[in-house]
Amino acid sequence: MSAASMGFADLSVGQQASFEATVSARDVDRFIELSGDTNPLHRDADFARARGFEGRVVHGAYLCALVSRLVGVHLPGDNAVVHSIALEFRSPLTVDSPVRVTGSVDQLSEAVGAAVLKVSVTALEDGRTLATGKVRLGFTSENLA
Repeated sequence: MSAASMGFADLSVGQQASFEATVSARDVDRFIELSGDTNPLHRDADFARARGFEGRVVHGAYLCALVSRLVGVHLPGDNAVVHSIALEFRSPLTVDSPVRVTGSVDQLSEAVGAAVLKVSVTALEDGRTLATGKVRLGFTSENLA
């Protein structure tokens, strides 16, 4: 799948994009290896269940990575540069659970060529909102030198 390639002028307030993904146990294992976050909530289902969760809990930072995928691939795509991601985690996600990541253009600033997206991550199985927040982003330009 190729990335969208929108620039600032291609965006309008209210414009949306989304994608679906399933976070597998292998994905979480790889994220543990990359991040170094070995908290047993993320790697040990029995530990997580003993603390009131349904199983291994996906890292909140992994949800941030999915939001980064939304921006870098879907809206606006390969011309985007993330300036900040602010997420509020509302409900835990366990491994092997499908999600929908959605973003909509909330603000556009022509003066600085920047945009703000409202984002959400939703569990597909039961519709729970897992995370909500905003992404502030700018845009690349070709180096014509």
